[in-house]
Amino acid sequence: MSYVVYAVENADRMILMGPTVADQPTFKAIALSYIQAPKLARRTATGDFTPEEPYAYEAAELIRSTFIGKQVRFVEDYYIEALQRSAGRIMGANNQEATGMLLKEGLATLPDRMPPRIEKELYEIYSLMSASARAARKGIFSGEGAKHVRHMKSYSPDELAKKIEGIKGQQLLTRVEKVVSPTVLIISVKEMGDTQFPAHLTGITTKDNGDESLNAEAKFFIERLLQNRNVKVHYDGLDGFNNVMISIMSPKCSFQEELLSKGYVKVQNATLPLSTRIDEITSAEAAAKKQRAGCWKHYVEPVEASPAEATGGENDSPPPPLDGEAPAAPKMVGLPTTLPDGTPGPSYTGPTEFVGTLVQVVHGDTVVIRDDATGQLLRVSLAGVRSSKNIDRDQDGNSPETRVTYNDYAWEAKEFLRSRYVGSKVVAFVEYARVMPETKEIRPAATVQVKHTGINIGVALLEAGYATFFLSRYDKHSKASELAAAEDGAKAEMKGVHRGTPAPPMKVLELNHLGETRSRYYLSFLQRGMQGNRPPPLKGVVDLVLGPSSLRVYIPKENFQIPVKVAGIMTPSAAFHPNEKADPFAQEAKDFAIDLIQQRSVTIQVFTSDRAGNFISCVTLEDGTNMSVALVAEGFATVMNADRLPFAQQLMDAECAARAAKKHIWSANGAVPQRAVKMEQERAAANPHALTRVLDETSEFVHYMITEVADDGLSVYLQGYDAEQDHKKGQIQDLINRTVAGEGYTPKKGERVIAQYSGDKTWCRATVLKAPRDDKAVVQFIDFGNTETVPVKNIRAVPRGPEYAVVRETPAFAKLARLAYLKSPEQGDALAGAAYAAVEEYSEGEVLAKAVYRDSLGNVYYTLTTNESVPSLSETLLQRGLALLDHRAAAVDAEDYRRHEAAQEIARKGHRNLWQYGDIDEGDAD
Repeated sequence: MSYVVYAVENADRMILMGPTVADQPTFKAIALSYIQAPKLARRTATGDFTPEEPYAYEAAELIRSTFIGKQVRFVEDYYIEALQRSAGRIMGANNQEATGMLLKEGLATLPDRMPPRIEKELYEIYSLMSASARAARKGIFSGEGAKHVRHMKSYSPDELAKKIEGIKGQQLLTRVEKVVSPTVLIISVKEMGDTQFPAHLTGITTKDNGDESLNAEAKFFIERLLQNRNVKVHYDGLDGFNNVMISIMSPKCSFQEELLSKGYVKVQNATLPLSTRIDEITSAEAAAKKQRAGCWKHYVEPVEASPAEATGGENDSPPPPLDGEAPAAPKMVGLPTTLPDGTPGPSYTGPTEFVGTLVQVVHGDTVVIRDDATGQLLRVSLAGVRSSKNIDRDQDGNSPETRVTYNDYAWEAKEFLRSRYVGSKVVAFVEYARVMPETKEIRPAATVQVKHTGINIGVALLEAGYATFFLSRYDKHSKASELAAAEDGAKAEMKGVHRGTPAPPMKVLELNHLGETRSRYYLSFLQRGMQGNRPPPLKGVVDLVLGPSSLRVYIPKENFQIPVKVAGIMTPSAAFHPNEKADPFAQEAKDFAIDLIQQRSVTIQVFTSDRAGNFISCVTLEDGTNMSVALVAEGFATVMNADRLPFAQQLMDAECAARAAKKHIWSANGAVPQRAVKMEQERAAANPHALTRVLDETSEFVHYMITEVADDGLSVYLQGYDAEQDHKKGQIQDLINRTVAGEGYTPKKGERVIAQYSGDKTWCRATVLKAPRDDKAVVQFIDFGNTETVPVKNIRAVPRGPEYAVVRETPAFAKLARLAYLKSPEQGDALAGAAYAAVEEYSEGEVLAKAVYRDSLGNVYYTLTTNESVPSLSETLLQRGLALLDHRAAAVDAEDYRRHEAAQEIARKGHRNLWQYGDIDEGDAD
C-alpha cells in the first residue's frame, strides 16, 4: 500500500501517512522488520537525554534524507505487540529499500540466526549486504564508534538564553525535530552543539482561535512541510519569559506570514517587535481578515463603540497585566452583597482582581480559577451572564446508573467554555458578589478575560448564543454595554437559545459504584475492537479529578461518564475520616493532577476494572503526555502493578529519576503511600516466591568496599565508608585493643565477642556461629563478613560497662549482598571456585552498589558495578557462564532483565562453562 513518510523517529522507526478518511489524514507507526538500527538519544520525563548509540544519527539521517516527504510502498511482515507498531519493509522510487540501504552502509545489524518469519531468500540477501559492510568496515563495524556518538545535553533556561544571545540576529540552517503546536517547535542547530530545544514563532499565537480543529489542521500543515526538515531560521532573540523566538525564512516570505494568510494563527503584539518583518506580518493578518480565512471566518469589522455604559455608569477596570509581568498581589477589600429580600448581606472579602489559571467549567456561567498569588481554587460566576441550569438527573433508587439530561443548551454552554479556555491564563475583575441561597456561599461575579488576548469569555459565550445577558437591579457592571451588544448580535443571527425552537437534549449516563459484576458488563463496551492485549484508544474528556489518580471521564462514543483509576501507579491518599492521617503530599499531588488534566481532552485505554467498579486505564493527553508517567516523574506516585503495561519501562525510568532528584514523596519530608507498602506486603505474603522491588534510599548507587566473597561466588559482603562511619570504626577499635590483654573466653552460640583474625593477627568484632568444640569456635567477623575457626584462647568477651555499649550495639559494618538476577546452577559446586575468582578479578575492592529487590524471606539482592556505564558483576558472571538468570526477576525491571538475558545469551552461544554441552534444562531450577 502507498504511504508518505511523515516522520523519522529512528533509522528503523517511522510514521507513515496514509490516504485521508473522512477528510482526515491517517497515520501508521512502523518499524523496519528483522533489523536493529542504533538508537537516537531521546528526551526523558526529567528533561535529560538518554545515551545515543554509535552511528545512530548517521543512520537516521540516511533514511530522513532519502525518504522524508516521499511516497513509498509499505509491505507489512508482522506486528510488534510491545511497541504497538507494524513491522515491515518500505520501498521508495528507483527501488530504494530502506532495510537494504542501512545494511549496505553498516548502519544496522541482522540477527545471526534466521528469524522464523523471514523468507530464506530474503534473509540470504540481507546477510550478504551485512557481511559486505562488515568486510569493508563500514558504519558500526568500523571500530570507530566512539567518534560517531552525539552527547546530547539539556540546557537550563539561563544557559539556553546565554547561548541564544550569541546567535541572535543570525540566519542559520536548522533542523525541525518536532512540532509541538502551530507556534512551538523543537529544533536543533549545529551552532548550539548536541542539543534540542523549544522555540516559538515570533509575532504569532493560536490563543483563542475558537476552533480546536483549526489548531489541529494548522499543526498538521506545519508537520507536513517542516517536520524532520532542514530550514533557514532567523534567531530573533528572547521574549519576556526567556522563550526562544525565531522566524522561519524563505526567499519570498517568513513562514509566519504563510500561517497568518491561511487564518491558522493571529498576530501576537507582545513578541511582534522582535521580528524583522513587522509590516509583512500585520499585512498578512489583515488579508486573512478580509478573506474571512480560518479563524476569521466570523470576523466582523469593528464599529465605533458608544461611550455610554449601561447599568452602573462608569466603573472602568484597569487593563489586564501584559505578558511577562508578574501577577499582582490580590486586593483584599470588602464588597457588599444584597439578599433576595433586598436587605444587606455579608460582605465579600476575597480578592477583587487576580490573575490565575482556569481549571474547571462548572456550568456555562460558573468557572473555577486557581489564583496564581495564593494557589487557591476560587469559584467565580461570569458577571452579567446567565446560562441554563436545566439539568435533570434520573436515578432508580440505589442504582449505580444515573441518567443526566442537559436541556436548553446547558451542555453546549459548558462545552464551549471547556474546549476553548480550560488551561488558559486569565485575569478576573470582580464586579459584584452574591450570596448563593442553597449553600450560603458568598460567590464573586467577575469579568474574566484571557490574559494574552484580552478576550472576555462572557462576551464570547453570549456571541455564541449559549447564554443570556442578565443583571439584577443591585448589580453594577463595567462591561454591561459589551455584553448587551454581544447578546444582540446572537439574537440577530438567531443563534443558540435565540432560535425560538427547543434545543435537542444531551443525555449522558453517569456510572458510579458499579461493583465488580456490573463494571465487567460495561467493560465489554469499552474494549470493543480490542486487538490481542491492546485495548482500543477511546477519546474522552476528564470531567473531574477526584484524586491524583482517580478521575471521572466522559466518553463521547458511548455517552458514558465513567470512574477511572490511572493504571500502573499508587498515589498519596487524603484523609477520609477525622482520625485518619493523610499521606505526605496528598493535596499537592491532587493539585498537580487538576492543573495537568482536569477537563482536558484525553485518550484512554481501558485494561480492566477493579472490585469497586473503577476502570483501570492508561490516560494520555493530546500532546502525548502519559498521566501515569507524569505523576511518577514529579514524585507524586510510585510504580505499582505495572508489569504488563506497555509503558512499564517509562514508569520505571521516571521513578528512578524522581528518586534521584528526591522529588516530593522521595524527599526527606515524603514517604511512599501507605497503601503501596501494604499492597507490596500482601503480594509478598500471597506469593512466597515473588520478588518485591526495593523503594527506599538503598535503591540508589552508593560507594562500598567488597570485604569478602561468599563461597558460591554469588554473594559478597559490602562495607560502606564515610567520615562518620570511619570515626565509629576507630572508636570501636580503640576499645577492642584495651581488652585483648585478658584471658581466653568460652562463648555461647550467637554471642557477640572479640576474636583474633589469623591472617593479620587483628582483633575484631565477631559473632559465634558454632559453639566451641575441642577448644575452637566458628565465628564470623561481622565488620568484614569472613568466617574462621578460632581457638578459644584468641576469643575475648565484650566488657559489660556502658563505655563498651558502642562495641555491643553498633550494627555490623559489613552487609551481605546477594547478586541480583542470578541463581545458583545445580552443578554450582564445580564452578563456585571460578565464580569466586571472577568476582575477585572484577574489582580490587571498591564498587558501586544498589538494592534492587528482596524475596519473601527478606533477603536483599543488589546490582554491583565499577562504573554505571560498564557491565555489572551479575552480567559478567552470566557472560562467562558461571551463573544462571533468575527468571523471577523479569517482573522487577524489564529493561534491566533484558540486559542480563542478553549477557546469558553470550555464554550460551559461546558454550562457556555451564553451557559447554549446549542448552541446559532449567525447568527444575525455576
